[in-house]
Amino acid sequence: MSQHRFRVNPTKSYSERMTETRSELRRLVREKLALITGEPAAQMRWSRGAYMQHVVSRYRVRIEGWPLADVPFRNLSDVPNLGKLELLLRGFQDGSIYFRRINDVEFREMTADPSPWIGPLEGIMSDDTADEA
Repeated sequence: MSQHRFRVNPTKSYSERMTETRSELRRLVREKLALITGEPAAQMRWSRGAYMQHVVSRYRVRIEGWPLADVPFRNLSDVPNLGKLELLLRGFQDGSIYFRRINDVEFREMTADPSPWIGPLEGIMSDDTADEA
């Protein structure tokens, strides 16, 4: 007969909090992307190439305000700690990180060099890395 362990104090573990924060951030990013594109099924892509192709080129929108100095633009599964995930979540919640429509000139600038918006190529995950929506 197995015994089940119940927590006396139902405080969530660090790992549980990371998982919940990451999940809420993904949900919010999908919601914001769907809102600005008008496409309920719009999906966020996190690798450099997939983001440029499936988000920027397809919808002509980009993320503004991403805190590149604190959190490199990458798959949220690879964000290393809760504080960084919470920083991103707060940014999307308070509007300091947001999607913005871009015009043709901005689109050409971004396709020529996306580094100001998604960081330099160094340290960015390769395009063969699986994207998580």
